[in-house]
Amino acid sequence: MLDEAEIQRLLHASRVVPLDVANPHGPLGLEQLAGAVALARGESLPQRVERPISLSVEAWAKLNDLAHTKALQAERPTSASEVAAELLEQLVSAQS
Repeated sequence: MLDEAEIQRLLHASRVVPLDVANPHGPLGLEQLAGAVALARGESLPQRVERPISLSVEAWAKLNDLAHTKALQAERPTSASEVAAELLEQLVSAQS
């Protein structure tokens, strides 16, 4: 296992900051780590609201297809929920 100094060297990090993340390996671990890093860097996190919504099977399938296409283009995993949120944000901002 790599030690802290080796990880810092490999990541070309200028500093090492301990992060207070309860379970960085859980299902939301990456998001929790990203939030902790943003706070450590002095960045403010955008406020978000999470609400369950009900969609037709067809709509969810289309969102899944869009997410898969976007993931291939961006070379990073993208979920159907992320695509739905992005589309809703765009729609709402266009209405303003």
